[in-house]
Amino acid sequence: MPTQSEHKSLLGKFSNLPSPPAILIELIDSCNSPDVSFKQLAETIEKDAGVSSQVITAANSPFYRQWKEISDLQRLLVVLGIRSVRTIAINSAVQQFFNQLSKQAGRALDKIWLQSLICAQATKALAELTAYHSPDEAYLAGLLHRLGQLALLQAFPDDYKTLMEQGLSGEALVNAEIEKFDYSSPQIGSHMIESWDLQSFLADAVLFQQEPAENILDCSQLVKLVNLASKLSDNPDKPENETLERADTLFGLNQAIVEELIGQAEETAAKAAQSLGIALPSEKAKDQSQQHQEALAERVKQAALFGGGLEPMPETPDMVTTLQQIQRDLDLLFGIHQICYLLLDEDGKMLCPVSPIAHQNALLEEIGIAIDSERSLAAIAFNQLRAHYTLDEENLSRLSVVDHQLTRFLKQEGLLYLPLSSPHAKLGLIAVGIGRGQWEELSGQRELLTLFAGEAAEMVQRQRSMLSHQQQMIEDERASFHLEARKIVHEANNPLGIINNYLHILGMKLGEDHEATEELDIIKEEISRVGKIILRIRDIPDELEQQVKSIDVNQLIEDLNRLFQSSLFPVHNIVAELDLDSNLPSLATQRGHLKQILTNLIKNAVEAMPEGGKLGIATRANAYINGKEHIEIQITDDGPGIDKEIMDQLFTPVTTTKGSSHSGLGLTIVKNLVDELSGFINCTSNSGMGTRFQLYLPRAGS
Repeated sequence: MPTQSEHKSLLGKFSNLPSPPAILIELIDSCNSPDVSFKQLAETIEKDAGVSSQVITAANSPFYRQWKEISDLQRLLVVLGIRSVRTIAINSAVQQFFNQLSKQAGRALDKIWLQSLICAQATKALAELTAYHSPDEAYLAGLLHRLGQLALLQAFPDDYKTLMEQGLSGEALVNAEIEKFDYSSPQIGSHMIESWDLQSFLADAVLFQQEPAENILDCSQLVKLVNLASKLSDNPDKPENETLERADTLFGLNQAIVEELIGQAEETAAKAAQSLGIALPSEKAKDQSQQHQEALAERVKQAALFGGGLEPMPETPDMVTTLQQIQRDLDLLFGIHQICYLLLDEDGKMLCPVSPIAHQNALLEEIGIAIDSERSLAAIAFNQLRAHYTLDEENLSRLSVVDHQLTRFLKQEGLLYLPLSSPHAKLGLIAVGIGRGQWEELSGQRELLTLFAGEAAEMVQRQRSMLSHQQQMIEDERASFHLEARKIVHEANNPLGIINNYLHILGMKLGEDHEATEELDIIKEEISRVGKIILRIRDIPDELEQQVKSIDVNQLIEDLNRLFQSSLFPVHNIVAELDLDSNLPSLATQRGHLKQILTNLIKNAVEAMPEGGKLGIATRANAYINGKEHIEIQITDDGPGIDKEIMDQLFTPVTTTKGSSHSGLGLTIVKNLVDELSGFINCTSNSGMGTRFQLYLPRAGS
């Protein structure tokens, strides 16, 4: 019996088992239909062991809820959702189209598929006959009983096809498999199922399918059901005496019942096989098979043209959902279950671990990986923009404690670092936990993994841009509210003051002894109270208002540039150039105000260049306005410029340089914030020649 470590190594070699092309075609078409139901999908999937195994694997991965039961496929499909099922089907179609196993294996595949269908029908019929509590589970067990044969045929197509052509079955075939491959197909199938971690004896049923009846009398009923059905599917036309004796020993069934049961199972399976283009033993290879291959090729082409890998980004900007979606797609497409992200922080100095499983992040927050040195393989992979596997010979000496810690966190033998980068930005890494066996199988898909990581990076980048835009809109609205509140307070205080004055004059005219004097005093008090209430509107906390502090303006600009280099600039094809005066002094001002001003001006410039372009940010230490020392900040773009009629009202609401859909609120906020900082702002622009904003802020003491 192979050791546990050998089993793990073995499992990595088998994935994306072959399926009848007709199954994949039907599944893809069903998933593309708006009216498809989970029941319809289950009826299609339950005809094939390959897709069924992928569905169970995905539904029991860490991303999804651990059902720990397999009463029926339909419940598992509800867990996954139709989009995930479509991803499984398309991935299987692509893999099958390119490896061409169906052509290479020929009738061997047809034989395994047909016997799987017969065994599934027979196991379910036996379950119903013997009152087993879950006939659907029994059907699935029968369908998967030759899972190991599919795996061996996929891994060693020529050798296993030759072995099958010898006409061996039962124990003789098992012994030949062990002699040739060191493993038997029941062992392989059982350990593939074991990796799903189900609350079921399904793995045992597959493992012990060739055991003598006397050895399993005390075993679970599912083991006995598959044991008998497996024997019946070997020779369904005429059950052998040994098989009939087995039926009597295990369940007390006589020959007539057994022959009727297997006859009906074979008939039902044959009808299903014909609809799927699977050749029966008495038939020649069907022309229909070639038609199915051509149809499958067409579905693969459609997937390539219209996108079949990563699912579309959700409409709601939610980074957690995006990261979870990437993990799910890695699971469905590559069988990768354990990952975490190492995302570059805002300062661009550290890789910060983030788990798609929310409750794990509190622990990961304690880890930070510096990228300015190569003391970890993670930093090396990030700086080189190249995938690295921790167990590769060349990397063993490069591993640091943090590499080992992440490996232990993901509870895997090794760790694969995939660069999460695009042509526009370096966002970080995907840390993938995989063992040696799985890496041997995945190493041939390095290019696909790298391509996937690039698409994932674009996805994360778009999401960051959406989040940034949303946050900017919130900040603009907040600033606009405070601006309007101040105006209301100022405007309301004027008439209140006038009313108060007239009340005072009226009181003097009436005299102190007049009977209305007391009422006038009450009115004065209430007006005074109204004034105080209005003043409280002005005092609503504003996150933009901060204490005056010493600010390094150049550093603030560099921080903003770094932030936008990973979000706003690459999305809009902007090339930013900084020209910062090294002699620029620190500025005693409000950081929040200045940051808001710069952010609005930069975003205004970016959005004024819809086709992309150059954006310049420069600082100058010495500028004189009205004889006083100021610093100057220039923000320039090479966009189309601003029309003269807009320039005349540039800093008033509704005016915009970014198209009719924009309110122009950003520049209004900029002007008011600059005024609060006792600064000046100027704009020059020529149609077709770009725009320049000049911001002047007073130096300390001026």
